[in-house]
Amino acid sequence: MTYHSDIYERFRAAYARDEAAYIRPWLVRWNYQDKKQVDYEAHLPQDFYTYGGPKELENWFNWMQEYPLPDYFQDERVAEWTRLSRACDEALFQAQGLAFPGATYDGTIGRYNAQDYLLAHFYPVPERQQPLRVLDFGAGYGRQANLWSQLKPEATFVAMDAIPKSYCLQHLYYSQLGIESQDYVIDNHGFNLSSGKPGLYHLPTWRADLLPDNSFDLILCVQVLPELGGQLVKEMVAVFQRILKPGGALLIRDHDRKWRPGFQYDLNPYLEKKGFVLEFRPHVVNMSDLMGMPRIWRKEDPAATASMTMERKELIRQWMRNVDAATGGLLSKVKRGLRSSPASS
Repeated sequence: MTYHSDIYERFRAAYARDEAAYIRPWLVRWNYQDKKQVDYEAHLPQDFYTYGGPKELENWFNWMQEYPLPDYFQDERVAEWTRLSRACDEALFQAQGLAFPGATYDGTIGRYNAQDYLLAHFYPVPERQQPLRVLDFGAGYGRQANLWSQLKPEATFVAMDAIPKSYCLQHLYYSQLGIESQDYVIDNHGFNLSSGKPGLYHLPTWRADLLPDNSFDLILCVQVLPELGGQLVKEMVAVFQRILKPGGALLIRDHDRKWRPGFQYDLNPYLEKKGFVLEFRPHVVNMSDLMGMPRIWRKEDPAATASMTMERKELIRQWMRNVDAATGGLLSKVKRGLRSSPASS
């Protein structure tokens, strides 16, 4: 992908072109930021509906420079992947003439990137659940693609956002990764996700209809869902259910019930109601052991469910065993009596 310095104008043009057919106001809002009553400090991002060029990336990085992130993993891969993440971002900042936050990077953004990649590959899964088609929803400035593009170049990585500043920064970030990519805002006619071709695909949230059914292995939602409005969250959960393969994973990392500035409901029972099964959730102290509580949900796989469910004949046999045990072996005595009677000879 080539970086287009007029990406903001192209984004606004795509918005205007699609507005009547695809866009509803609640679909393109960031509720948490929209309702903030005070501005951020000058070195942090402002006004998320404008874009002032690559310099904006420095401000976004400043969001995560206040403290080293906690890390309970004790996994040597975190250190290795932090180094890979740093090398990628250093090259990007140098190419754009930006000031790289070298003193704090490893303990903040680099570690965050490594942790998220580790969580997506935390333990063995069946071959059919290997994450090769990935959606990053609410992609921030695009950081998840850093390690995915380096460590899994055979993957199809899709990034989705509807906020102008975020989308434009993602475009900038992805253009520096040196991998095959397509951007809907740049070329909506050539944008094609159905081929399954590896690479990076970038599209606005309002074109979720372009995501093929039952085609994704993994969806990433890191520090995003609690900041959105309820209508948008429910819409996206329906999209996730549609596009994930049976058994596909939904990786959520945020502060769970502790912090819900946008979506005010408990998402966990809602996901269960919509056909997701909770597979992993560590019982650790948020902000002390890890920043943000990771949860891995899976779209229910009928084959997996059937393999754990008794057939009707076995249910009847189990019921009879239970009755037999509750009656002190009465059914067994009756059965033995029937076998020993003259009529059974």
